[in-house]
Amino acid sequence: MPIKKFLPNTQMFSIVSKFFNKETLNTNEQGYLDITAQEETQLSEHFGQKFVDIVKKTKVNAEASNNSQELFNAAADHIRETAEGPLNTQIAALESEKTNLQATIATLVATPEAEPLAESVGTVATGAAFKANMSLAHNAEYNAFAQSGVMSSTPTIDVADVSTELGKYLSQGGNNLDVHTNLMQSFTTASQLNWKRATKEYVALMAEAITSVVQQFTKDWNPKGGAKFEPLVIPNYRHKVDYPIIPAEVGEDWLFYLYDEKLTPDQMPITRFIIEKILLPKIGSDIENIMCGKAKFVKGSNETKHTMNGIETQLVEAKKSLTTGMNFYQTTVNLLTATAAQTLELLDKFVEDIAPLYQTQKMPVYISREVYRKYKKGYKDKWGTGSGTEKVTFGSDRIDFSNCYLQVLDCLYGSPVVFSTPPQNFIGLRHKNPPQFISDIQKINREVRIFIEFWFGVGFLIGPAVFAIVPDDYDPSAAINETAEADSSKWLNKPAPVTQSEGANSKTPSNGDSM
Repeated sequence: MPIKKFLPNTQMFSIVSKFFNKETLNTNEQGYLDITAQEETQLSEHFGQKFVDIVKKTKVNAEASNNSQELFNAAADHIRETAEGPLNTQIAALESEKTNLQATIATLVATPEAEPLAESVGTVATGAAFKANMSLAHNAEYNAFAQSGVMSSTPTIDVADVSTELGKYLSQGGNNLDVHTNLMQSFTTASQLNWKRATKEYVALMAEAITSVVQQFTKDWNPKGGAKFEPLVIPNYRHKVDYPIIPAEVGEDWLFYLYDEKLTPDQMPITRFIIEKILLPKIGSDIENIMCGKAKFVKGSNETKHTMNGIETQLVEAKKSLTTGMNFYQTTVNLLTATAAQTLELLDKFVEDIAPLYQTQKMPVYISREVYRKYKKGYKDKWGTGSGTEKVTFGSDRIDFSNCYLQVLDCLYGSPVVFSTPPQNFIGLRHKNPPQFISDIQKINREVRIFIEFWFGVGFLIGPAVFAIVPDDYDPSAAINETAEADSSKWLNKPAPVTQSEGANSKTPSNGDSM
């Protein structure tokens, strides 16, 4: 009997082909679907016998489209009949559980609630959940606040209590290490880094061969591989934070946070609130906006911008020395002053000229948000209308006809620097054996002084795998902006300076003066 293969081109037979995971199906000489007994059984178990009967009596080309609705109804009836039994059982169980819950609620409503008793934390073994000591003034204040929604007339937080609770909280279940891990995710560039652990510096275990290594077989040992990339040394920098907290100043914010989030002191003690909502965001902001990108290391300085060498500084210094093997694109265009059209053209050429070895790799092109916006505007101006091509992914971040895609780094704000490298070559360093994140807690008068230590560094493993655009006259540390002030040449945000002559001639009118 001749068998004909066909591509399923109707809704009905498309369902059957997908069920069997087949691209083509067979028909017999009469034009009906040719399936085995085993396949018929499988269809019946899944869609029902009525579904199978429709399939078997329908000719592929002549009747399939007319029977689509009948086929759907048959499958739906089978699914409904199969599910009704278990569903009814589940409904009955839920109704029983509802009755029990209603009875429990009625009992609780009729029983007065006991006053919460003071609870001593005592010594808690590592790994145990944190228990707030409800006898402490700030936790007792929360109890009253949670019940009434009103602060007491004299809310107070004892500094010694917070200092004690902070130490106990950080000793529970490895919380100190959890906080250390959260720190390394507290800035946006963290998600782009390939994290490694090191004590003071990190070097790739093996260099990457430049030349090919495969050769014709011979029985003799004949090493081949010639020149190799020299791996770069990435220093790991030790940092500290000496941070004073005045608990009385954050207590009200903490109470309202618990109240709004429906939490308890056990779930969010004031110590955790101080760390997660105050400390980590401040440290993360310093890492992102200063250290990760634009900082330049100066030994002995206590300024944040001198704690380490950021990525921009490394690229600027590497271009000056040309000893790292990094590749710097030759252009006179500065992307901060370039037009949108110039930005689009330069980045297209930059990607096109990356070494052929890396053209096949999916590589991010790291840029500032300002350069990203220019590229997008330039792309829209050039290709938004009348391009003559159909582009389904129009406006995506992938650069046309390449494996490269745009990736904004917040640490590059206000920067003309652009660089691209395989993701595994862009390294972030932690300490090999993470020290205690918070190393000491001291009570001084109204303050809780928190002493913090951590290690952090960034860099590249292999120089020749880095491709960058770096203007000759760019100084990253000069571009650091530690304030939130807008550009006064573009925004009116402060009074104009008063000259000496204007000050001498100005006169405040008396009551009798006319205006």
